[in-house]
Amino acid sequence: MPAAPASANSLRAVPGAIWHCALLTVLTITLAAMTGWTEQEALLRPLFYALLYSFFGSNSRRYPELRTRPMRLVQAGFAVLMLGAAASAVMLIADADHVPWMAHMRLVLDRGAIFLLGTVLVAYGLFLWVPMLLEQHRKLAASFVQAKNELHVAERARSSMEQKLIDQHRLTIVGELAASVAHDLRNPLAIVKGAAQSLLRKTRSKESVSEHAEVISRGVDKADHAIQALIDLGRPHEMQLRCIPLCEPVREVLALVRIEGRRRHLHFVDELGSETAFADRDLLVQVLLNLVLNAAQASPDNGTIDIRVRPLTWQGKPAVAIAIEDRGSGLPTEVRRHLFTPFFTTRRNGTGLGLLSSKRILSQMNGKLGLYPRTRGGARAILLLPANGATSNKNHKPAPPLTTATR
Repeated sequence: MPAAPASANSLRAVPGAIWHCALLTVLTITLAAMTGWTEQEALLRPLFYALLYSFFGSNSRRYPELRTRPMRLVQAGFAVLMLGAAASAVMLIADADHVPWMAHMRLVLDRGAIFLLGTVLVAYGLFLWVPMLLEQHRKLAASFVQAKNELHVAERARSSMEQKLIDQHRLTIVGELAASVAHDLRNPLAIVKGAAQSLLRKTRSKESVSEHAEVISRGVDKADHAIQALIDLGRPHEMQLRCIPLCEPVREVLALVRIEGRRRHLHFVDELGSETAFADRDLLVQVLLNLVLNAAQASPDNGTIDIRVRPLTWQGKPAVAIAIEDRGSGLPTEVRRHLFTPFFTTRRNGTGLGLLSSKRILSQMNGKLGLYPRTRGGARAILLLPANGATSNKNHKPAPPLTTATR
């Protein structure tokens, strides 16, 4: 639909302007057609001036800004023209032309002094209006320039604020990255430290020294992987998802934590079976190491940590669940409310990023991580991973709700 002309939009902005213009147009055409018809023309002329007087008068009453001297002069001019034309029409109807002075008066009213007086008053009002319009235009232009300058200042301030927010966001990311790297380094370094202290406590056999050295070597490798991940941060990471036997990463993690477990007399009970899942092996080891260490740190001395692998059906598809259970103090409601919140931790030297990092890694592997209290004390971490597509469904059973604490 085509846009309305600008003049039409301007008329709509003034109440009554359209119908006043329509009537003026009709009267103008009628007066032009009545040329030579003296009586009819004389009757229509007062209506023509009355319509103009009505338009300017009504808008002057409606808008206080129009109550100025130029407007009063314009109204007075149309009032004089209207009254003069009305008086002339009355004289014509009364057939007063046979009286000489009355005929002269009609000429004065129609084309003489009265007509010229009204026309001059309208002209004076319009003349006085022009300087006012120019002054308003000048003020409007000055206000526009001022508003434009203020807008530029505000835009510069906004850009500066945005840059500060970007810089602050970058600093926040750097802080989170540093804390995450510190967390990923702390776990293998703690294992290395524990193995070294265990070697120093008493004389070991050659086999025991070899075992401790292997643990230290693996811990150093894990720390090296964390550092390499930081170096490769700017490069896109391609998740290496493939079908892996879950017993392998679980046993690798248990081999890393057993020495620390022996120091505190912790017992690790595993039921691994032969289940497979689609996962990135290195990242899964990182997640399992985080969770098993959390369970070990939450367990009392002589405590037991269970690690079980079970097949099930998740979202209608074959899946595998890995459950890691401890017998520690459990998960109070306040702690559960802040699980997976960045930098929230109940450990004095914790970073508060281990669970969040593990959850993100599981999500990238199309899995899920949940942490729940056990009814008999302690906590349970449950990892869900997609199973090997070739695995038969006959041994699978529906997954229990992750919020249900069993055992």
